[in-house]
Amino acid sequence: MIILNYELTETPKIKALLSQIKKQEKQLNALSITHELFQEIFKHNYLRQAYSSTKIEYSLIDYNSAQKVLYSKKAKNEEEREILNVANAHMAISKYLKKRLSDDLIIDVHSQISEGLKGSLTEPDYRAGRYRNIKNYLGDPFTDQISYTFPEPKEVPKLMKKLNYFTNNNDALDKIIIPGIFHFVFIAIHPFINGNGRTVRVIEDMLLKKAGYNLQKLYNLSEYYYANVKRYHFALNRGRDQKDLTEFVEFYLKGITESQQKVFDSKVLIERLMKLHALPQWKIMNKFDKKILNYLAKNNELTMKKALKLTSKKLTSEAVRLRFQKYIELGIMKKEGDYKTAKYIWA
Repeated sequence: MIILNYELTETPKIKALLSQIKKQEKQLNALSITHELFQEIFKHNYLRQAYSSTKIEYSLIDYNSAQKVLYSKKAKNEEEREILNVANAHMAISKYLKKRLSDDLIIDVHSQISEGLKGSLTEPDYRAGRYRNIKNYLGDPFTDQISYTFPEPKEVPKLMKKLNYFTNNNDALDKIIIPGIFHFVFIAIHPFINGNGRTVRVIEDMLLKKAGYNLQKLYNLSEYYYANVKRYHFALNRGRDQKDLTEFVEFYLKGITESQQKVFDSKVLIERLMKLHALPQWKIMNKFDKKILNYLAKNNELTMKKALKLTSKKLTSEAVRLRFQKYIELGIMKKEGDYKTAKYIWA
């Protein structure tokens, strides 16, 4: 089928991913999560979402600095302001959920993304809250080479109206696909001078929630896009050049399934870490104990060889074995196999 001048083929892969997404979303909604655990997962998602979305756009901010900015909600420079804006824009999504997508809504999101920012040397003017009035190009950020020229500025309002109309009125496609199509076409239009990627990832997040997914804000797609950033750009660029949405839609849907699965993994890990930190002995354990037990919580199993490597062989095999016995007595670890093939798993 043709959608906004782009081909979309409903492949077996797309059908399988849609089925998997719906199944996993039901499982997520049925999860038993304590308030304390929910807060931990939500906090992790809040941080990784904003951090990943800015890193995709070549931000130099590191993870620890991002964490400090988002928890203090104070920004001292351009990069810190950028990540705080992204986080605030995602948090403000709820006010849009009952509204139809429009130029005003998109411009409002872009204004939040751009608040207090000066732009870059190559794109000095954000024109916050206004579509671009100059040509926009795709090129290598470290060279002057241009690989693609986006639509003329005078075409932008008309193209955005068509995109908004499609997004608001399409009933033929599964509603989960719509946010991915919007993402792809928005980037192909590039309606703003700067901040297009961060803006579209906020709107995609909103559209996914409007479709009834991720309403608890337990996962995000920005982290997936950043973890697979080369494939992300490749799918967007090749799809645009070939006038075909299919590859990006498959990539986007795969991102939802992986992001959903991360919630299950995070729940297990956080529950384990909370169990460790609740132990009276945790505060008096030394760095070797904590390193071994944190590894076990994250990886589910451990061998003697791996434990010796984790401690940089500063402990003898007998010393590690005695520690393992202590962990077993605490109910954290259990042993499987005999002396030579023994492995130790989370209890």
